[in-house]
Amino acid sequence: MDLDRIKSLIDAMAASDLAEMEFSQGGMSLRLVRRPQPTESRPAVPVVAATARPPSRPEPAQPAPVNAAADGVVAPLFGVAYLQPDPDAPPFVTVAQAITAGTTLCVIEAMKMFHEVRADRDGAVIAILVSTGQEVEAGQELMRIR
Repeated sequence: MDLDRIKSLIDAMAASDLAEMEFSQGGMSLRLVRRPQPTESRPAVPVVAATARPPSRPEPAQPAPVNAAADGVVAPLFGVAYLQPDPDAPPFVTVAQAITAGTTLCVIEAMKMFHEVRADRDGAVIAILVSTGQEVEAGQELMRIR
């Protein structure tokens, strides 16, 4: 039994739900046994996510809402923020500009996809807290609206 044959048996077992496999060839025998993974040693994803976020920031929703308590617009996901549609275009919004619900405030690029961040209510932009090309975290405040 050669090493390539052993590797192919391991791969076959990994691709199946078998817990145990035995193979014999030319007077040699190979027994493979899958050990169950202990569930208590794996951290729960919700616990990790809950401790990773500062307690003062709420969980962002899609699309990025205006946070009524802070009058802030938060990033819905991690990515790169862009304040204008392309480098030669004017910005989506400027400070002191009146906006309506649904106005595109910026876009966030994540994994080669662009996600529009829109206002969910009428108001006026009172502060822009990020710059074009800046990496932003999910839940990070991007702008403030009054």
